[in-house]
Amino acid sequence: METHFKNIKFLTKRNFVILMIVMLLGGFYTAHALTKEVIIKDGDKVAKVEGIFFDVGGAIKKGKIILNEHDQLSKPDDSKVKNGMLITVKRAQPVNIQVDSKSEEIMTANEKVKDILDEYHISVGEKDIVLPALDENVGKYETIKVVRVEEKIVTEKESIPYKSVIKYNDALEEGTMNVVEKGKNGKREAKYKVVYEDGVVVSRELIKENILEESKDAVVEKGTAMYVATARGKLRVKKFIKMTATAYDATFESCGKYPSHPEYGITRSGTKVRPGVVAVDPRVIPLGSKLYVKALDGSKDYGIASAEDTGGAIKGKRIDLYYESPKDVARYGKRKVMVYVLE
Repeated sequence: METHFKNIKFLTKRNFVILMIVMLLGGFYTAHALTKEVIIKDGDKVAKVEGIFFDVGGAIKKGKIILNEHDQLSKPDDSKVKNGMLITVKRAQPVNIQVDSKSEEIMTANEKVKDILDEYHISVGEKDIVLPALDENVGKYETIKVVRVEEKIVTEKESIPYKSVIKYNDALEEGTMNVVEKGKNGKREAKYKVVYEDGVVVSRELIKENILEESKDAVVEKGTAMYVATARGKLRVKKFIKMTATAYDATFESCGKYPSHPEYGITRSGTKVRPGVVAVDPRVIPLGSKLYVKALDGSKDYGIASAEDTGGAIKGKRIDLYYESPKDVARYGKRKVMVYVLE
């Protein structure tokens, strides 16, 4: 009986040892089966991480990789790890955002504009302008600008300015104006489509108007008659021309004729030369025109004259003034004058 109990005790002890060995071997093979190896790439750094972990987050923790708030992993934290898996760490970088009258530097690992705006919960309206565009990428320290665009229909009551109708009157002196009939502003109700960018008006388009009261044109009479003031009073003028004036006389030096010549002292018009006769280019001033020659250098005006002669050197805006004395001709030289063609 005693021997039987001893045998049972021996078997129990032996079975316990066997059980422990089996358990140790099972734990070893289980641990070996659960052990995984992954590669973690963090910028220029590449690390091999080996151990027991079940998801990407565990592998990152095992590899003692410190992640900042906006850094990103190539795979979600809770995704299962496979042996030999490559996990890439994408570090956040600074980007500027201008929106709603504010400018801020943010950190992001995203590159596409839309993803960055979504990350920071920045909504974009249908008409808003985003620079660069939503599907474009931005780099480090680059700027994303969101311009808020708003359209409004604005109704306003406005004055319609009256127009001035000019009627020219040749009986009135140039520069004289008379109001024949007073004008009156009208009134209208106008609807505009107004576009704002960040609160600033950038366009304003009239889309409808309702005339409440028509405007009334003013009628203004404007004088067109020109005058020149002379010692004899005002003389009415057709036109005026700034010219270069010289002087001549009836001598051979001026006209190339001696007193014995049958045409001595006779003008191109066939009249007798005399003070007040001037030579002109008929293409500029027709022969027979009555003139007033005004000095522009402060000297005495030549005064009233008659265009009766021509000269070989008198072309274009040149005029030759007749003097009887060769001394007066020599004294006159060359001067600037204003020539008024009289009515």
